[in-house]
Amino acid sequence: MSKRLQIDYVNVTDVKFGEKTSLKDGCLVVNKEEVMDIVSSDLFGSCDVKLACPGEDCRILSIHDVMQPRCKADHPEESYPGIWGKLAPAGEGRTVALKGVVISDIYYAKCNIKYYMDMGGPCAEYTNFSRHFHLCIDATPGEGVSDASYAEALKHASLSLNVYLAKLAIDITPDETEVYELGPVGPGPDGKPLPKVAYLAHNMASHDTWNWLYYGQSALNYLPIVVQPTEILDGAVLWRYWEPNYFLQNEVYIKELMKRHGKDLEFVGCVYMNNVMKIDAKDTMGMIGATLCKETLHADCVVLNKSGMGHCQLDSALAFNWCEALGMPSVLNLSAVSNDEPGDMLVIADAKVDAVINSGRNYDLEHPRVSRLIGENSNVPCLLGYDPWGPFKHTTNFAYQGIWSQFGDCYVTTDSDIPRKKV
Repeated sequence: MSKRLQIDYVNVTDVKFGEKTSLKDGCLVVNKEEVMDIVSSDLFGSCDVKLACPGEDCRILSIHDVMQPRCKADHPEESYPGIWGKLAPAGEGRTVALKGVVISDIYYAKCNIKYYMDMGGPCAEYTNFSRHFHLCIDATPGEGVSDASYAEALKHASLSLNVYLAKLAIDITPDETEVYELGPVGPGPDGKPLPKVAYLAHNMASHDTWNWLYYGQSALNYLPIVVQPTEILDGAVLWRYWEPNYFLQNEVYIKELMKRHGKDLEFVGCVYMNNVMKIDAKDTMGMIGATLCKETLHADCVVLNKSGMGHCQLDSALAFNWCEALGMPSVLNLSAVSNDEPGDMLVIADAKVDAVINSGRNYDLEHPRVSRLIGENSNVPCLLGYDPWGPFKHTTNFAYQGIWSQFGDCYVTTDSDIPRKKV
């Protein structure tokens, strides 16, 4: 039997600064002095919390993380255990979440990939995050503070605000409830056993700041591990830097596999792997991951996914081949593997990898001039030479936040139940 996770969602339809922090009838009021006390750190050179609203004529630069406010209803201090909160098993019990508002981090440390997005105008149509209110933590590193220490302080500030706001919803009747549990399954409609499906996912972990954490422990030098699916949805796994953790909190493949469990498949669990740099190590990790799917989870077939660039494509392709060699038919999700011409972002060319889902693509977008810019001095590498206020034309690539996730989210489908606002 697996863990049982209940997520209660409370819809937020308006956010504003005010005298008393509260949540009533979908309106979130935030006392700015209170939240500044929560997010401030001696490791920051400057710090501010800014509000960006759906439909606003606003562009956010260097928006490196986006998270949905969540906490454990009975023990808020155990939210994001080992990373922010007190150590405790995640993935079970009741979690409350605010839907329609996110905590966003503006990242000032050096990095070759930083994201941006528009809250309003024509380019806002290409990101699911423009549907949400953003409380942006705009904090610069203090003098002499290392990138790793700054990234850790920024994430601690973000999670502190995350839990602080989510606690407001603990005693509110939820607007929506989701329950995830992998119970026992019987045979299919034809009387035969349902196919046993495992989920094998790679996440980039190449150095300290570009890394993911499991209960606060760095994935660097990790061997592949079996992870409870509900743990991933419930804050046991967080990216330190790469994609918004919103996409882990709402991991589309895990949610879909769990919803179909007992209907047309039996979801037997997850294997999580880190990205490694050397070819022989990649092949070894792929073999170990595939073997865990086969011998530990007893899978008949495997869904593979990855979060990372070309290195992780290669990792996934090697793992795909090991799964097939061990008798498990597989399918691999890749985002932005093609644009106008096939393969323009595909670094693998292996005929044996013959079942691929393309979950996103890139676009050439005309960015108009905006009246407000958040993170103006944060230096987005892909926009060097452009006036970030606009107008400019740019290809989204690994730059436009929320257009697609490496894990399969797409602006067309993700958060489609949240209406877009025009201002």
